[in-house]
Amino acid sequence: MFNFFGEIKEGIKLSKEKLVDNFQMINIAGSLLYVEGQGGLLTLSKEQISFKIKGGVIVVDGENMILNELSNNTIKICGKIKKVEQF
Repeated sequence: MFNFFGEIKEGIKLSKEKLVDNFQMINIAGSLLYVEGQGGLLTLSKEQISFKIKGGVIVVDGENMILNELSNNTIKICGKIKKVEQF
């Protein structure tokens, strides 16, 4: 099976430890945000969703957002994604 993040990582010249310990995120057309490496949901509303990552927090601002998927490692957010910030 094709692994999108696996293929991308092979082309990056960073240490494997740095890639494994961090999160991976992809924003598709401002309508879907997929993240691997999330560590827990902090806020959830149609206008803002925030969650923990190793060493920080991701805050997603938008409109009509829904939490489409949440597992122990991944999160998928659908809606109109206006801004994604890392703190």
